[in-house]
Amino acid sequence: MGSYEIPAGLTGEIKDFSCLINEFKNGRVAAKEFKAIRVPFGMYEQREEGTYMIRIRCAAGIITPGELGHIASLAARYGDGTIHITTRQEPQLHYVKLEDAPKIMEELIGLGLSSRGGGGNTVRNITVSEDAGVDPYEVFDVTPYAVALTSRFIAEPDSWTLPRKFKFAFSGSGADKGLSTVSDLGFIARVDGNGRKGFKVYAAGGMGARSSAGKLLLEFIPDTEVYNAAKAAKELFWKHGNRRNKHAARLRFLWDSLGEAEFRRLFGEEYSRVKERAYQPLDVKETGETSRVPDIAAEGPGNAADFALWKDRFVSMQKRKGFMSVTLPVEFGFLGHEHASGLAGFISVFGDDTVRFTRDQNIRLRNIPEKYLGNLYNFLIKSGVSFNRPQVLDGIVSCAGASTCQLGICLSRGAAKAVINKLENSGLDLDGLKGLKINISGCPNSCGQHPVADLGFSGKVLRKNGRMYPAYKISGGAVINDVGTKLAGDLGEVSSRDLPSIAADILGAYLLDADRAKGFQGFIAGSGKKEIERLCAKYAEIPEFEEDRNYYYDWGAKEPFSLATRGSGECSAGVSDLIEVDMDNIARLQKEILSLERTAPGARRGELARELIFYSSRALLVTRGVDERAEKGVFGEFIEHFIDSGLVSGSYRDILCEASRNDAGSLAGKAEEALSLAERVKYLYGAMDSSFSFDAASRVQAAGDIARPGVSRDLRGVACPMNFVKTKMELSKLNPGDTLEILLDDGSPIENVPGSVKAEGHEIVASEKKNGYWSLLIRKKA
Repeated sequence: MGSYEIPAGLTGEIKDFSCLINEFKNGRVAAKEFKAIRVPFGMYEQREEGTYMIRIRCAAGIITPGELGHIASLAARYGDGTIHITTRQEPQLHYVKLEDAPKIMEELIGLGLSSRGGGGNTVRNITVSEDAGVDPYEVFDVTPYAVALTSRFIAEPDSWTLPRKFKFAFSGSGADKGLSTVSDLGFIARVDGNGRKGFKVYAAGGMGARSSAGKLLLEFIPDTEVYNAAKAAKELFWKHGNRRNKHAARLRFLWDSLGEAEFRRLFGEEYSRVKERAYQPLDVKETGETSRVPDIAAEGPGNAADFALWKDRFVSMQKRKGFMSVTLPVEFGFLGHEHASGLAGFISVFGDDTVRFTRDQNIRLRNIPEKYLGNLYNFLIKSGVSFNRPQVLDGIVSCAGASTCQLGICLSRGAAKAVINKLENSGLDLDGLKGLKINISGCPNSCGQHPVADLGFSGKVLRKNGRMYPAYKISGGAVINDVGTKLAGDLGEVSSRDLPSIAADILGAYLLDADRAKGFQGFIAGSGKKEIERLCAKYAEIPEFEEDRNYYYDWGAKEPFSLATRGSGECSAGVSDLIEVDMDNIARLQKEILSLERTAPGARRGELARELIFYSSRALLVTRGVDERAEKGVFGEFIEHFIDSGLVSGSYRDILCEASRNDAGSLAGKAEEALSLAERVKYLYGAMDSSFSFDAASRVQAAGDIARPGVSRDLRGVACPMNFVKTKMELSKLNPGDTLEILLDDGSPIENVPGSVKAEGHEIVASEKKNGYWSLLIRKKA
């Protein structure tokens, strides 16, 4: 199976990004503006100033041995020498220099990989069950659908301009190993009574500070409808998602704000519109036999007893007879480049379909002929890595926490290491805990996925006599399946210093519980909850700072616990950041103009007035689908989208024309008008609803100030869905019954826009293909 397809324009985007880096380093681009463009490229600034992380998209967790080896080389040449595997089945490179980012991105394209969409308000990496394609109990292999949907979506411009991130997942059976019921949109494989392949679809789930299980959206769709359903959900979110408040901007919050009935109605409308466009179904390429039996001698294991224990812990049968899957533990997802390179070289003899990244930050090898398990075991022994501890230890998931994450409260990886050390020396039957999931997040935002854990912890702050100390909320008892997913419930809290002890005590109580056969969920539902409450009370009192300072230092910290270095997260960087950059400049210029003495040189007043008019004109253009960041074109776009539409009075037209001519002299006496325009723009910014729309009350009342639009607009070169957004804006200027001609490119624009226009109730009067483009005549609905 191949990887996803790289969009044709990505090479050019990377070149533009390289130029932007130079502009930023030379002080010509503001940090917030740079962040809004950098983060959707999958590039985050780390907690240590001037250091960056790059996240690489690996649809379905697929990575070939050759790709793994090359990424290991990138880590050695440009990063800190490690590959970090995330909980969304993709690798990250850490401590990358800003100037090296374009080189990395260009090399990734050569591999057929990309970092685009690794962060920001984008369609994120699409995940699947880690054993998809080899699971003996799956309904069918969902991997090809995740890959094909990735190829389709990363080529669509609106995938990069969503209100917030959007996460898709696929699972091969009702066991929901891919966490489809805890995703923005999740697909669970089914076959109907007629033998048709298809999916059960869940929506509006997800993890964060306010996690939620998904809701059943569609009982069954044939597999040919996957793209239509996914696109409808994406367009629903694009149109109605909350763009003003990033803390209420995920699809689950849209479900809550609209209510179930309205959400379903709007989704149904979008779904119908999408189906009317008659898109081609996904190009699903079924998995072929890409693994192979190498022409090498099979080896016996060096230690038979240890080999047997390893097989019991980490080796499982596949549905293909004679082939096995093997989990390779990677502590907290960090894999050194030497080990990654060595593994890539060893495993390459078995073919390309042999490696998957897992959601618990490990590596899952597949399609290993059973007779070569001894070879693999001996290779791991020689590599010097730890690979045969009890599974519960290497299954512990931890996010970065405060070590690198701007939002981190606690040093979650340090706490996780302390838990491992405690359990290793506890005397507990750790192999009796096989399959139990322990997840640790450094803050409430769930990057460590504690809401889906058997036993979860999330970082928080507690105080003793006014002094802060690191602590964790305890949760547990998650149930994940397509019958009734239930996220982990709150069970108490504990200091960070006592977390390892209480974790060992809880697991010890579970191992002794009479209802252990019912699993950890049964333990929590039975005696476990009261036992955990008792243990929390036992550890509730901590010493004073003078008695034991360890409680006031986080695990691995050299300084007392503090939130002083905690920053703002970058995941939601996007349109709002661009607006805020201009709003900050507007406020600065207003203050500077008002502070000038009346006797100040006219030229200076004119320069400031022109600059204020520029930022006032540019600030809200992105809400109209115009990504114009340079001076050229800003003033004309503002006139078209804000004056011609009636949002801003036509009385400002003259100063806009003077500003476009860079005529600071004529603006020297018009600072008051510039200030007034700025106030109007600020008012509009405050009046926008969560989807960046304005109500009728926002429009200026003087009809004479509203310029009538022309009858034709050239939208050639404007990609979907922005061409439809621009069409809607033009129609909003017309009276009912008026006609509008728009010019559209052949292909996707003419395929999509007419259907969307008709869905809004307007009439397509005529459509005519001309020299490589289309003329579309629309009559506005009465």
